[in-house]
Amino acid sequence: ILDKGDIIIGNWQDDDLLKEDELYDTILADYLIGAMDGFSPYIQDLIFERLARHLKPGGKLYIVGLNPIADKVAGDANIFCRITKLRDACILLAGHRCYREYPPHWVERHLERANMKLLDTSKYDILYSHNAIVRQLNVARSKLPLFPTKDLANEMAKAIDDLEKESKELIDNQKSKSSSSPNNKRLRLGFDYVITAEKSLVASP
Repeated sequence: ILDKGDIIIGNWQDDDLLKEDELYDTILADYLIGAMDGFSPYIQDLIFERLARHLKPGGKLYIVGLNPIADKVAGDANIFCRITKLRDACILLAGHRCYREYPPHWVERHLERANMKLLDTSKYDILYSHNAIVRQLNVARSKLPLFPTKDLANEMAKAIDDLEKESKELIDNQKSKSSSSPNNKRLRLGFDYVITAEKSLVASP
C-alpha cells in the first residue's frame, strides 16, 4: 500500500491532522462516526465539514455506519440487544468510553448542513453468527481485570458466561428449524448502511 500513498495516523481532534491543501477524489469514512465517541468525543457533528474540506470539487464521500442497536426487540434477536448492553456496561465499569452509533437520517442531515449533495443511501441487513456474538462477549471479558472490585468482576463474568450459553442455544435452535439455509444459523438484527455524498463543483458563497 505504501506505493499507492501515505498512511496517516492521528486523532480528528488535532486540527493539524491534514493540511488544508490536501484534497482527494474519494474519501471513505469506514465506521468512523460511531468510533469517534471512544476516541474523539463531542465533535461528531463537525467531522462532516472537516472531511468535506479535503474533497476536490465533484469528489465523493462514502460514510459507512451501523444503525444503533435497539434496547429491546421481539424474538430471539433480543439476546444480542442484551449482550450489547452488558458489553457497554463492562466498558464503562473499566473506565473506558463506548462507541456511539448514529442512524442514517442523522448522518444525512449533517451532510446537507456541510453543503454536501446526497446521492444514495443503501442499507444491508446484519446476520449475526454465534462467533460474532462471542466476539462481543469477549470484549466484555477483556474489561473484567479493570473492574473496581474483584467480586463485581466475578459476578459479571458469570453473567457473560450465561449469555454465551443462552445465545448458543438460540443459534442451535435456529439451525434445527431448517438445515437447508445457512442464514438459519444466524440471528437477524439491524443493518449497516453506506451513504454517498458529493461535493459541489461550485463553491458556496
